[in-house]
Amino acid sequence: MFALLVWPVAAAQTCVPPGAWIRPADRSPIAAEAMMAVAARAEVVLLGERHAHAPHQRWELETLHALHARRPQMAIGFEMFPRRVQPVLDRWVAGELTVEDFVRESDWDKVWRYDFELYRPLFEYARAQRIPMLALNVEQALVRETGANGFAAVPPERREGVSAPAKPARAYVGRLREIYAQHRRGAKTAANRSGFERFVEAQLLWDRAMAQALAQARQAHPDALIVGVMGRGHVEYGYGVPHQLRDLGVQRIVSLLAWEKEADCKDLRPGIADAVYGLVEHNAS
Repeated sequence: MFALLVWPVAAAQTCVPPGAWIRPADRSPIAAEAMMAVAARAEVVLLGERHAHAPHQRWELETLHALHARRPQMAIGFEMFPRRVQPVLDRWVAGELTVEDFVRESDWDKVWRYDFELYRPLFEYARAQRIPMLALNVEQALVRETGANGFAAVPPERREGVSAPAKPARAYVGRLREIYAQHRRGAKTAANRSGFERFVEAQLLWDRAMAQALAQARQAHPDALIVGVMGRGHVEYGYGVPHQLRDLGVQRIVSLLAWEKEADCKDLRPGIADAVYGLVEHNAS
């Protein structure tokens, strides 16, 4: 009886076995070597994370190791940093800053706020290998202004160089509508519809900003592999950053996600990413 009770739970957790790569399109396994070989041939690789969750950051570090071994010319972009701190990232990679200096001068506790120690191995790896780090984000004030007034109402000098986003896919708008409704529990008023439209514009600005930074890095370093580390919502189904990258002329994009063993296998749908990796939990000793 115990086995009968446990088996359905165990079976539900085997759609992405720990330590394995799976192709969501048909749930077929992919050997790690083959997966990394494919990813390393891309122009841009996107790693979609769950923020501040240690297994995700470990997976990112392992993936960066594997990609760098195949494409030593590489740059890594991080959602965590707004463009204004790019000089700080440059100085960090050059070995000119202590960890304490880096945290302070990057304004980490203001711009990201999550536990720095979870991300520290990623930054230290980039520095040890002299891999350029890219600040992908914009100031939250710009996102808020866009959400309040719309992108067109933001003066060009306050757009931080971000160009007009590509029109979103209808499915992306539908997904954002669900998120918006959760927060607004909204009455279907004209004001609420207007608020939703501006919410979409703010999200598109965010996606466009990161895509543009990645595309510019690719243009400046055509022989390098450009990797973007960002929240999975910007990556899933190709709606966010991948869609904006294609509008900017970047076509060879590989999107990768990490999969938690507790995740519902019904969410492993075709198109969610090019491949997903089953996270390996590390128990504290």
